Amino acid sequence: MKQIRKRLTYANVMSSIAVFLVLGGATALAAGLAKNSVGSKQLKKNAVTSAKIKNNAVTTAKIKNGAITGAKVNVGTLATVPNASHAGTADSAGNANTVGGQSVVKVFRTLTAGQSGVQVASVGGFNFIASCESSNADLEVRSPVGPGWVMEAGGVPGSASEETTDAYDSGAPGDDDSIQVDDLSAGGDASYGTATFYGATSTGTVVSGDLGYDYDTFDDTPENTCVFAGHLTVG
Repeated sequence: MKQIRKRLTYANVMSSIAVFLVLGGATALAAGLAKNSVGSKQLKKNAVTSAKIKNNAVTTAKIKNGAITGAKVNVGTLATVPNASHAGTADSAGNANTVGGQSVVKVFRTLTAGQSGVQVASVGGFNFIASCESSNADLEVRSPVGPGWVMEAGGVPGSASEETTDAYDSGAPGDDDSIQVDDLSAGGDASYGTATFYGATSTGTVVSGDLGYDYDTFDDTPENTCVFAGHLTVG
């Protein structure tokens, strides 16, 4: 007993108490932490990994508003947005130049004096032929070859007459004919003017639009230049 008392120093007592506390704490940890005892301060930075998060554990209510940006979204996994359901019809349009099966064709061509019989447009089977004759811009519309057809042009040739005139023609399948657009006046052979064109075939193709023609234009640069321009809708 005397030997035990002789070895019982302050340091020995304190070290024994420390061992007891450590062992007691380990026992407490082994038994489980008390509820709500671990806070954010106790978590080591980057300690919670995705592997430690239970599937479906994070709900909408736990996500901060605006936290998920477009860069974090896999667009390929998204379904059609309800309010944009009509946007899907754009896929069937083919291209942005077609609306409801109709397309717009731009006509623009310049010729120099002496050029003739030049096709400036072919739309829906109707062929638009231009010539740049002496002091004249000639524009002719030829009918389709194959189906039945009807076509009409009306306009105001500027240098021959201010009277609005028109020309009409139609044909059965296989027929072939043409309308001379610049002759739509009493004087004929107008050097400039405008014309509205309409054409249709027995197969249901419709062509319509406005065309202009002019001789000796663009301030004579180059000299004696004819221009043929306009827009035609076909469908």
